[in-house]
Amino acid sequence: MKNLFLLSLFTSVFLNSQTPGTQDMSFGTNGSTEFVLSQSPFKGFQGYGINVLPNGSFFVGGVSNWGCSADQYYTGVLTKFSQNGILDTSFNQTGYIDNIGIVQKINPSNDGNYFSVSQYSTLVKIDINGNRINSWGNNGAILMPDSYDIRDWKQAANGDIIVAAVKRDYANKYYSAILKYDQNGILQTSFGTNGMIDLSANVNWLFTNVNIDNNGNFLFTGKKRTSPVYDDAQIVVLKTDTNGVPFANFGTNGIYTITNFSSYYNNNSFTFITPDNGLVISTAGSSNRYLIVKVSPDATLPASFNSGFKYTSSVIDPINTFYINDSFYVFGQFNGSSFVIGKINSNGNVDTTYNTNGYINITRLPGNHNATRAILQDNKIIIAETMDNFYCAQANWKLVMRRFSFDASSTLSTNENPVIKDIKIYPNPADKEIFAEGFTKEIQIATIDGRKIDTEISSNEDKLSIDIRHLTKGTYLIKGKTPDGKFISRKFIKK
Repeated sequence: MKNLFLLSLFTSVFLNSQTPGTQDMSFGTNGSTEFVLSQSPFKGFQGYGINVLPNGSFFVGGVSNWGCSADQYYTGVLTKFSQNGILDTSFNQTGYIDNIGIVQKINPSNDGNYFSVSQYSTLVKIDINGNRINSWGNNGAILMPDSYDIRDWKQAANGDIIVAAVKRDYANKYYSAILKYDQNGILQTSFGTNGMIDLSANVNWLFTNVNIDNNGNFLFTGKKRTSPVYDDAQIVVLKTDTNGVPFANFGTNGIYTITNFSSYYNNNSFTFITPDNGLVISTAGSSNRYLIVKVSPDATLPASFNSGFKYTSSVIDPINTFYINDSFYVFGQFNGSSFVIGKINSNGNVDTTYNTNGYINITRLPGNHNATRAILQDNKIIIAETMDNFYCAQANWKLVMRRFSFDASSTLSTNENPVIKDIKIYPNPADKEIFAEGFTKEIQIATIDGRKIDTEISSNEDKLSIDIRHLTKGTYLIKGKTPDGKFISRKFIKK
């Protein structure tokens, strides 16, 4: 089974921690958290989307099901847990919201709220309490047209939302489309043709990933099937400007097809932009081998990255990829009894200095699995496994979560870093200008999902002055380096 990759993009700080792969016994109860809905009759729970909040607590979204019952049916569920994996019963007074659309994914919005995919085809905007923001879209949601399901989305610095969607017909053929909405959830009709790039002429091309480069251009990554029988595919990348117009000098009419290797077709990849504006694709290659690919901004495969692609020597079933300080940490299923986290350097080679051999092993929970997810929380990794719970059909699943040390020398997460007394950001919130103390001049301003924003930064004695007048309202990150070499981030709000 090829599972969805999740991406964590930035910021780093040196922290002392245990040996990578050590289970954190302070998490949950004696090192683990189990969750099912304790209603009668019993309702199982499958965890799909997970996202860490700024204070370290985290959402887990998914689906419950009655099971063992003649009136079996499914409902969506959104749960919230404390930083240490304890159900937060202050959230909706129970710790969860039931009887909503199935929660597939959940990611932060630029303005401090959250987006989640509901019932596969609806993008919903919610606040930190799980309530729909009804002023956005149509009563807090936007519905994909014509039976399309959402595969990925990204939010631009100005609040626009770009969505990659896919539909399948009764003949098992796939069709892709790209849509763009403004910060209010209204379709941008100036994008593509009436708000959509319709790729349905390319039958069985799956565009499933959205990225925004450092210049604000859009890159859409997908796969096109090369065999009517086998699961073989080639990776394709479409590059457009903000209006959806393809770059004529990128590949052929804006589409670059990579023919150097074979990949799996209907396998969700994970993609991200590197500091040099290259696109890296983390996915599964042929024969169940992990495949990592880098595409240069001019639609070539760079020689410095092993001619653009690398198969790892170990066979793993990849689940997640994390991008940390220009290295790639791959979390996957190594065999039937263990997970592996391997570190790959910026050139696509295994970093054998990580944990002395390039990887760490984590024992899987025994029993039948339905799904596994993982996300970084400071210098720890939370692994969420959906386990078979009762004998009467595989409908009664339960969520089991554990936390492990991840990297003893550096961490990366979308959370804010622990308090460092010499760092100051003020005023916060701010309207025109913010000041930063405790950084070197090596700082960047970024959106909440890590995309760099150009802005004017000047030095004033022992503090930096940052012009934010051109930013739209919302939450942003200052990412920088301290004089003693620590990489940290701080959030600020533009009023």
